Amino acid sequence: MVNIDLSYVLQPDELIHARLRIARRRRIIVWTVAILFLALGLALTLGRGNHGLDFTGSLCIGAGVMYVLVLTLGTRMGVKKQASRLCKPTQVLLTVNRFTIETDLERGEFKWAAIIKIRETSEAFLLHPSARLFIVIPKRAFAPEQLTEFSAFVAGRGAVTPNGAPVV
Repeated sequence: MVNIDLSYVLQPDELIHARLRIARRRRIIVWTVAILFLALGLALTLGRGNHGLDFTGSLCIGAGVMYVLVLTLGTRMGVKKQASRLCKPTQVLLTVNRFTIETDLERGEFKWAAIIKIRETSEAFLLHPSARLFIVIPKRAFAPEQLTEFSAFVAGRGAVTPNGAPVV
């Protein structure tokens, strides 16, 4: 029977890792597009030889560079904006039927049936009440026996493990 009370302060690097994990597929697609733009831009620019700069090639290189900047700086800037609200002393109560999360700014209570996805990474549990919203509970907040108990509990609810496979 799960009844776990946790206290922690989420660290900015934990938030960064969680966001990167959540957006993994999207990041792969955007990196692929960035590489294609850069390769196409270089091919168009270098393919002209000594005939001057190619506008289309330069545009493709610029777009590729912009995608790379968005991927690298965008995540860090997003976390920086969220850190003041999310990286605060947090109390979490996990029970069989629901969990409650509370900071000095907000309080939320969710039934497990409302959680559409649970991901377990090597560092945290990511609970998704919706496709775009996630709650990070770092594993360091658990005592060893609590971690074992909660891991087994979420595995029974179809959690996706660190290797990406659902636990059955």
